[in-house]
Amino acid sequence: MRPLLLFLCCLACTAASLAGGTGALDQTIARLRSQTPVATSEKQEIEAAVSAALSADPADPRAKYARALLDRSNGNAKTAKEAVEALAKAYPERAEYHATLGTLCFESINDAGTFEKMSLASKGRAEYEKAIELDPNLVEPYVGLGRFYLMAPGYAGGSYKKAEEQARLLIAIPEGKGELFGRSLLADIYADKGQWELVQEQYQLAEKAPGATTGYAFRAYATALLNKKKDPAAALVVLEKYQAVASPDDASPWYLTAEAKRALGKLDDAIAMYNKVLTINAAAVNSRYSLAETLEKVGRFGDAATQYKEFASRFPSDPRAAKATEAAARCQGKAK
Repeated sequence: MRPLLLFLCCLACTAASLAGGTGALDQTIARLRSQTPVATSEKQEIEAAVSAALSADPADPRAKYARALLDRSNGNAKTAKEAVEALAKAYPERAEYHATLGTLCFESINDAGTFEKMSLASKGRAEYEKAIELDPNLVEPYVGLGRFYLMAPGYAGGSYKKAEEQARLLIAIPEGKGELFGRSLLADIYADKGQWELVQEQYQLAEKAPGATTGYAFRAYATALLNKKKDPAAALVVLEKYQAVASPDDASPWYLTAEAKRALGKLDDAIAMYNKVLTINAAAVNSRYSLAETLEKVGRFGDAATQYKEFASRFPSDPRAAKATEAAARCQGKAK
């Protein structure tokens, strides 16, 4: 079975498309549901706001929902799922709760046993369908269903036709709220089929869709070329365009360029790009580890040891932390 944890990878969306309301608590909920990275300082502010809301009214379902979303953001998926499941049961008319529960079901699949996977997938689909029934203009459940149909094998319900149906429904949501995600889903479907001219066409349309951030389509297209087509040279052509429009605090074009350079064997260029990423964002976890690996590969063992140590120190809970510590010792020995 292909990984099912990636269902909502394209939900780096505008908060307004995911949640209604203009109050502070609704804005917090929308921010957490957007699935975009949250800086440490911002997370502290969100934590304080959610705690204050719960202190003011411990029974407030919106405060409980915000708490569950924050738990999910902090990696406590099981706690979040239990809380949202209780909310969906207590407030069955709230489409958001059903949509989030569906997402949490699928996010739990990779940690489940074989039979539990089937149960979670069935429940996740049912929750998405319930959310759509309650609110046909809610983006998340269409994305979730579309990703399910695209990524699941045929015997488990996977279907390009059904995935495309969800993409078309997203594009049809009023005010263009779902167009970005519908176009992205169509691009992924066509990439799976190897129809790369259609992939490019959909990303060009996605770039102009409401809610698209500058360079969104370039980033998504380059990622597809790297990971699905395995064509780093073609990705670099797209990444040059992305670099030209990216904001100074956007490290993505440089990270993807580093990945493409490394795939092409241009390791010194890759090292320069990983360093550029870390200049923009010192907490870029994948760039830090990849930089260490690439430094080791070119024989710069002292520098590699430094980066491995820095990785293990900064990200002790990362699954690669222990491996980084071992690699640091290995490189330190070779540097002598």
